[in-house]
Amino acid sequence: MPTTLKGRLSGLLLAGFVLGACGVPQEQHDAVLKDLEQTQNLLAETQNNLDKVTSDRNVLKNQLETVAGDKDALARRLGATQQELADLRRARAAAEERSKTFRQLLERLKSMIDSGQLNVKIRKGRMIVQMSDKILFDPAKIKLKDDGRQALTELAGVLKEINDRDFLVAGHTDNVPIRTRRFRSNWELSAARAVEVVKFLEEQGVDPKHLAAAGYAANDPVGDNETEEGRKSNRRIEIVLMPKLSELPGMEQ
Repeated sequence: MPTTLKGRLSGLLLAGFVLGACGVPQEQHDAVLKDLEQTQNLLAETQNNLDKVTSDRNVLKNQLETVAGDKDALARRLGATQQELADLRRARAAAEERSKTFRQLLERLKSMIDSGQLNVKIRKGRMIVQMSDKILFDPAKIKLKDDGRQALTELAGVLKEINDRDFLVAGHTDNVPIRTRRFRSNWELSAARAVEVVKFLEEQGVDPKHLAAAGYAANDPVGDNETEEGRKSNRRIEIVLMPKLSELPGMEQ
């Protein structure tokens, strides 16, 4: 309650008591009481206004806090959106670069593809050069045939021009078990063939720092091993163009 109103009300109450006790005329007594009533009403109205102002102030304070929170949330969302856009731009640029590399590879190897010496495809998200073991090796052997050496020499000339990629040479077989004095399983045969191809590519000038060999045996088929045609397609050498770290989401450097 405001001090001035409290003081005025107290004074009027005291005056009313004094006037009543001292035998003040009724007219003056009624005037004092009327003033007292008006003051009480004013006091009540003032208190209501004060309560409303306080309530409005609290509402505005809450709204301000909400706006501040929304502003922070919007700022965080804006930052996240900008990061998402940057990630999308990088992913698009990487996809375009992969597409460009794939088209160039197809163009450079067109004559070998047309002659049936090899095939180029996208498999499991990676660019792969596939060569049948028929052109490269005799059955159960790892010595490169003359036709295979000629094909790999031509292929090496193309791979040397792709100097920003690593190559995984992968040996694959069908599921028919092999057991010779030299190779006790398809694992050993597929790995040994991959190593022979790596060594030959190195001899033809492909940087060995970009070469690796692996044997998959029959564990990554591209055909049905229940058919002769499927087993034939599974007996192969693949040269995999490994992705660069910048092409992998979240791995940009």
